Amino acid sequence: MRAAEPVGRSGTRPVLLYLYPRRSVFIDRDLDLLGPHFQVRTHELLRGPKWALPFRLLAQLLFLVRNRAWRRTAICHFAGYHGLLPALWCRHLVIVLAGSDCASFPAMGYGNFRKALYGWATSFSVRRARRLLPVHHSLMGMEQDYDPDAPRNQGLKAFVPDLRTPFTEVPYGFDATYWSPDTGSRDPQLYLCVASGTRPDNDTHARKGVDLVLKVAPLLPDARFLIIGSPEPGAYEDLPPNVAVEGRQHAEALREHYRRARYLLQVSVMEGFPNALCEGMLCGCIPIVSTMAAMPDIVGGTGALVTQRTAESLMEAILSLQALSEEELEDRSRSARERVAARWTPERRQQELLAALSAVDAASPPARE
Repeated sequence: MRAAEPVGRSGTRPVLLYLYPRRSVFIDRDLDLLGPHFQVRTHELLRGPKWALPFRLLAQLLFLVRNRAWRRTAICHFAGYHGLLPALWCRHLVIVLAGSDCASFPAMGYGNFRKALYGWATSFSVRRARRLLPVHHSLMGMEQDYDPDAPRNQGLKAFVPDLRTPFTEVPYGFDATYWSPDTGSRDPQLYLCVASGTRPDNDTHARKGVDLVLKVAPLLPDARFLIIGSPEPGAYEDLPPNVAVEGRQHAEALREHYRRARYLLQVSVMEGFPNALCEGMLCGCIPIVSTMAAMPDIVGGTGALVTQRTAESLMEAILSLQALSEEELEDRSRSARERVAARWTPERRQQELLAALSAVDAASPPARE
């Protein structure tokens, strides 16, 4: 059923505030989806040194006052510091939960709740929100045994057990027309791993599972492994001969890589609803993923699951696919695309965002002047 169209008092598009910690692809997509229906006014709480946080919050406060936030609905993408003032000032606050705001992986340097103050800010904002929109229901609560060094209980309710804010799952959507296979040849031995920000000396290296890829690669000398997204590809030295590391890629180049690879590796310790996984599947990559959060649900029966954060478990998943016939692999490739294209579309996300915003507005008294 189509969501009710938001309309202002004079028939014009109502103002919607949209706040985020830093700009990203999935935020750009949301702005494109909401733009036809709202006058979207955005604010980015820029990253920087800890001592600058009060000044960045002051800039956000000025934004809220200038836009008369007490009369507006606001969306915060992720919970955290940038949700504190909107939780106090905005007429309605809706928070998109997307991964790091529902997790604590101290050894990986990941998750809001690994830090006391960051966890408090996250907890405060989600408690005061009108509605939470997790991109996958697992972000509200799950048990994980993929990484034995991390807390077993993850998800928002593991860290905010008395949470009573209602939530609605609203997954991301992906353009199946743009992210699509072509008629070019696919390398049957190419494994692609998209790990934005990875360097051999940082937390992302292990969090994205790049360390596991480097352990497995020498055991599969006929395979080729391509790791994409490092800001310093040259920092990776003494790589196995069948491993290459490249920098960040624009969308067209990334799509070409998806179209050439047979397999996509996403063996992260935590993801919300990963873009790379869904884009790669739409381009026909066969997914190999960890059993974390949304990833098993996204993959279904089209790929292979890595059940433990070990090279042995990754190797087992790879060999299970190598044992399939060429016909079976082609069927997996087609099924991967069909699964994402049928379930997670931009149109679905747009309709469900609009429905959630309309429901919040309908349940509230008129805005105060």
